[in-house]
Amino acid sequence: MTETPTKVTVAGPEVSGSYVVAEQRDDGTLVLEPARERLSDVIAETDGQVFRDEEFIAHLERVAAAEDDLPPDENE
Repeated sequence: MTETPTKVTVAGPEVSGSYVVAEQRDDGTLVLEPARERLSDVIAETDGQVFRDEEFIAHLERVAAAEDDLPPDENE
């Protein structure tokens, strides 16, 4: 049986975002790694949404960080 990863959200300068707890050390320190989203989930969630300024930049960063799970483009 696999364990469901513990997800955390961090809000702070230069570290804000969603993370998964990769390791919990004996001293209580948590080792975090970025939570990965599937690209198709990001697209489905934001389809038709209009972004403004910083929202658009944040969306592009989210798309760039997403895992590519879409099929290859048939036109290529």
